[in-house]
Parts: sequence; C-alpha cells; structure tokens
Amino acid sequence: MKVFYEDILVGEVITNRSMTVDEALELIGFDEEKFIADNGFDDIDYNEFKMEY
Repeated sequence: MKVFYEDILVGEVITNRSMTVDEALELIGFDEEKFIADNGFDDIDYNEFKMEY
C-alpha cells in the first residue's frame, strides 16, 4: 500500500490487512515536522492523506 499526501508519496507499507492512515503513518515512521519543512508547507491537513492498494 502506498501512502500519499495530496500527490506526494509519503511511504509504502506491506500488509495483509486493512489499516487506518494513522496506523500506516506510524509504521513508516512519519515525521510531521520534517515533512512540513522538506515540502515548504505551513501546516498539513490529515484529511489530505490517502492510501492506494
């Protein structure tokens, strides 16, 4: 499964079950502050995350 923020690939998770965005972000070790700084955002909207299987 691939985790995207808008059109930005955040990470990938290999799983055999369904999971929430929060679970996927935890598994990939998502660092919100680093992501914001790296992409020049002021803040992020967690509703903009999506997962593709």
